[in-house]
Amino acid sequence: MKADRAYQWLPIPLQNLACSVYGYHLIRRRYGQGYQRVEDEVFSREHWAPERVKELSAGRLREVIRYAARSVPYYRSLFASLKLDPRDIRDPQALRLLPVLKKSTVQERISEFRSDQWSSMRCTTAHTSGTTGSGLVFPLTLEAERGQWAIWWRYRARFGISRRTWYAHFYGKSIVPLRQTQPPFWRINWPGRQILFSGYHLADQYLPYYIDELNRRRPPWIQGYPSLLALVADYILRTGSTLTYRPRIVTIGAETLLEHQKAIIEKAFGAPCRQHYGLTEGVANMSECPFGRLHVDEDFACVEFEPAGESLSQVVGTGYSNLAFPLIRYDTGDVAELDSGHNGSCPCGRPGRLVRRIDGRIEDYIVTPDGRRLGRLDHVFKDMLNVRECQIYQDREDRVVFRVVRGVNYTAEDERAIRHEARSRLGDGVAVDFAYVSELERTPRRKLRFVISELAKGKIDRPNLASTCCN
Repeated sequence: MKADRAYQWLPIPLQNLACSVYGYHLIRRRYGQGYQRVEDEVFSREHWAPERVKELSAGRLREVIRYAARSVPYYRSLFASLKLDPRDIRDPQALRLLPVLKKSTVQERISEFRSDQWSSMRCTTAHTSGTTGSGLVFPLTLEAERGQWAIWWRYRARFGISRRTWYAHFYGKSIVPLRQTQPPFWRINWPGRQILFSGYHLADQYLPYYIDELNRRRPPWIQGYPSLLALVADYILRTGSTLTYRPRIVTIGAETLLEHQKAIIEKAFGAPCRQHYGLTEGVANMSECPFGRLHVDEDFACVEFEPAGESLSQVVGTGYSNLAFPLIRYDTGDVAELDSGHNGSCPCGRPGRLVRRIDGRIEDYIVTPDGRRLGRLDHVFKDMLNVRECQIYQDREDRVVFRVVRGVNYTAEDERAIRHEARSRLGDGVAVDFAYVSELERTPRRKLRFVISELAKGKIDRPNLASTCCN
């Protein structure tokens, strides 16, 4: 946190240098010695026969189950209490002998999920706020991290993208100080080939500079949160602005891609918009193919679809790779609708069950008095381990209310930290209030709306952006 504060006051050239140094560090960690072997193996499975993938996956599942039962305190106790032999779990069907694991259980008993050997493993630290705004911090082996990135690059390679491709990135980190009112509203990560656009300056008075920079640099790939890219697309269509080039691809992640968002993004950027689904916890992954269908990456994790009513299924996952912190039958908090057509196969020839859509995080925008609309504020909660759940509510432009379900160790210091992180993104013109509740209301599909806005400009679940998008 101190490093982030120091970064905010650096001159712009030094901020670019800081982004590049951090980017170089990530490249060394993610793609260091041994990565190419992992990537080659992952890419080689792109067109395996389903039976071959199923056999591989069952073997990886048996390995992680037996390892966890032997080396992880939580699972040792669980198998003993159930009087269950881990060798009895040989396939996904037998996994149902174990209960679904809730995130709250992991939070409350986090030390019990660390392997006895984790301190001797080569690990980094993973941070997530997840769908509910509640945080997890856990060890992630470098092998698991590299395996996940190999899966993601396999998906991107389908569309002609490689690690050498420059791209524009629209995401939620505060890489441009909020006080800045003149361009550039972006920073450069040279080793990572990224143009990092601020997600906190997306107001009409600033967006022309964004368009000019895209036209100047002409990145062939645009990546970001759909809520942010939809704002840029809306501005292009609404004002008659144009891109003087056509990107090859737009890819999105981290949020649910709504139909009207996809429509305006594709029309504004003149490129197909593709998506994948993944989690920091590494318990599930799904990737879109060139035919526009989402395939479960069966070789990465064991994904179960538990019935959730109305043709929807709860996404439950078991990761194969992170032996420092294995998660078995982990409730992702997301629901999906399976694609029952096409006889369960896709013309692209790739293996994996087909998913019609994923109902993950859907959130409204926060609207500020100076005209900005802010999406994806989960970074406020990245390290808030004492927050069970949180929801951000707005009923007027000069105030937001954080509805918080406190964890057992929540203190006034947690509130101060949330307030500080919120102000660094919202600015001083928005009051930050707190309401402490015992539980948060769910949608009829049992999803938590992370941001709820009563303001017309803040609504994201109806296509009021760029009314010309379908003309």
